[in-house]
Amino acid sequence: MNTVERIRARLREHPEHILELSDEEIDALSDRDVELLQAEYGSSALMRIPPREHRFMQWLREADPGVYDDLWSADADLLVSLSFLPDFRQGGPGFQICELEEHANYFFVPRHIKQEGTEALKDILLKAERGEELAVEEVLMFEIVRAPIDIWHFCYRYDVPVLRGKEAVRQLAAHDWLVHLPLRDDLVKYIEE
Repeated sequence: MNTVERIRARLREHPEHILELSDEEIDALSDRDVELLQAEYGSSALMRIPPREHRFMQWLREADPGVYDDLWSADADLLVSLSFLPDFRQGGPGFQICELEEHANYFFVPRHIKQEGTEALKDILLKAERGEELAVEEVLMFEIVRAPIDIWHFCYRYDVPVLRGKEAVRQLAAHDWLVHLPLRDDLVKYIEE
């Protein structure tokens, strides 16, 4: 029985369609496997966040408890739609934090980088190529240009205190390198445009 068949069997065993997968099981899924599962179950199936992301959420609970509560206050089981499955693969973005209602959002996509920031990125990339140490602000810019990221995942991955990460955003916005849209509605409109 292949991985997709085992997952289907598990979902049949649980009428509430809640799936629990290990990090290894998720990493073993091919792009085609993910597509098949999403086509078959769509958002009708739920999954518990996998161990790798659970460790991040436990860190978030300590590092920024208000944000954790904003995300999960109504869901102690940390359940998400199966549509998030590809985000939990090794090297994936995880459960991106981008729709907070009670706290400021710190979610960025490459489009958030302003023209001045694009110019600054050239120098940042040169510094990185030369092996020079980068400031937190510079590393954050580099990460944003690579792929969408929230400040909490950034801080977790780079072992940066959350307050320092948020200060980096303030500095980048003050230097006119980065657009910061803390309100959910503004951010969602900006990303969807």
